[in-house]
Amino acid sequence: MKLKEIHQIAVLGAGLMGHGIAQSFIAGGYSVMLYDLQESVLNSAEAHIKNSLELFCGADLIESKEIGPALDRLTCTLDLKCAVEGADFITEAIPENLALKQDIFQRVEDLCRPEAILASNTSSLTLKDIGARVKNKQRLVTTHWFNPPQLVPTVEVVRGEETTDETLQAAYDLLMKIRKVPVKLNRELPGFLVNRIQMALAREVLDLFEKGIASAEDIDKAIKGSIGFRLASIGPLITMDLGGLQLWLKVLENLLPEIQSSTEPPETLKSLVAQGHDGIKSGKGFYDYRTDWSEGEVAEIIRKRDQEFLQRLKNIYRESETGK
Repeated sequence: MKLKEIHQIAVLGAGLMGHGIAQSFIAGGYSVMLYDLQESVLNSAEAHIKNSLELFCGADLIESKEIGPALDRLTCTLDLKCAVEGADFITEAIPENLALKQDIFQRVEDLCRPEAILASNTSSLTLKDIGARVKNKQRLVTTHWFNPPQLVPTVEVVRGEETTDETLQAAYDLLMKIRKVPVKLNRELPGFLVNRIQMALAREVLDLFEKGIASAEDIDKAIKGSIGFRLASIGPLITMDLGGLQLWLKVLENLLPEIQSSTEPPETLKSLVAQGHDGIKSGKGFYDYRTDWSEGEVAEIIRKRDQEFLQRLKNIYRESETGK
């Protein structure tokens, strides 16, 4: 299947990732069938999508007259067959559970059109495992979005062992058309590209925190104002080129022997989880939201984050329009 043959999208799972993915497609002009097992989740997803489109409008990324037609392109359903039988591109955004993903792909293959592309939003599993029960593995592809998917532009497009060039290219072109920033990975590996880099950063950050080198607040402040500040504008390899490769080689020779290289999750993180702490969801993580933050302050952090993301997204749109 080629891009010109893709008209109908199905998104399976309307939770944290699914509703943002659905929004990206309806905003990009596609009709979307959004499927979930629970009507309450679908109702919540519709409300989130409407509110988010209004935020996009407020940031001048879309016009107010586009919101209604976009919402009209969204259909929510509890019926899997209804969701996928007419779809050209189907993406699952269900929990990161191998058995669940294997089951949904097997069921979907029996219900959908034989030429439809089947995409997974997995962040840590492989198509080889997810699609083990799929007969036609040539139409499988991973499209790994990042939270919040309607705001973060990059989507990793990853081929499995049997994914055809046509399937990979169609997924890539589709994402380009809805103004995402797709990145092709030449082969599949656990964690793909971004999460492997993110986990390497997380391992060192957690080790520094565990050793008491700095507080959570100061670690966050340091990264936001240095690495994060730079990487929001230029990538890590350009950063190396600009700094000088001889310097980077010397620093790596000096620091790599000292940097955390454990293959086990840090005890600090395991201890927090064992105590029932799950960050903002439970009220406590590296910060204590129950005593140090009011509900309004947490909401303001999320609002400020989204506004900053929207501004960066506007810059990316502007650059794509000017060809820079």
